[in-house]
Amino acid sequence: MNFSLWLESTYDDLYQSAVDAFPLTKARQHATEPVQVGRFQLTPFVGLKTFLIRSVATNEDRQYRPTFLFKNVAYKDGPDRGLLKVRISVNEARFIEPLTTERHNVLVRCSCDDFYWRFQHWNSQDRSLYGRDRGPYESQGGPPANPKEMPGMCKHLMKMMEAMREVGLVR
Repeated sequence: MNFSLWLESTYDDLYQSAVDAFPLTKARQHATEPVQVGRFQLTPFVGLKTFLIRSVATNEDRQYRPTFLFKNVAYKDGPDRGLLKVRISVNEARFIEPLTTERHNVLVRCSCDDFYWRFQHWNSQDRSLYGRDRGPYESQGGPPANPKEMPGMCKHLMKMMEAMREVGLVR
């Protein structure tokens, strides 16, 4: 699969790509249980039809900053059954349909080394990186960090998605 030709990815695409890139790992998708996700910081961008969700993930006494930017979010003025209320400002709110992992394209980023060394550059090539690309990791004689050159995500992003599902923010 040539990911450089993809224009954007959904969460489901990035999750599967991470699994496919490292099929024998006992980490990442198999190691999310000890990760604790804190409160969400929600930032709606109504005019851009995007919704930014940040959090802090704690694992082994270290803190990381996983981030999702959901694209193609439909904001509505009035309440309707099944819609989520989103505060735009102190005096203004809008409503959105719950976000989904298969319908909304996402941009992602995490401050952990796994994301930085293995995925950030390849997510940039896939146009699913939130923020700037710092270039591919260049190994100093060892094996490449991501030999299949595939986009993906770390366990902190995976755990954050679990937490967003638990509170009903994402289906």
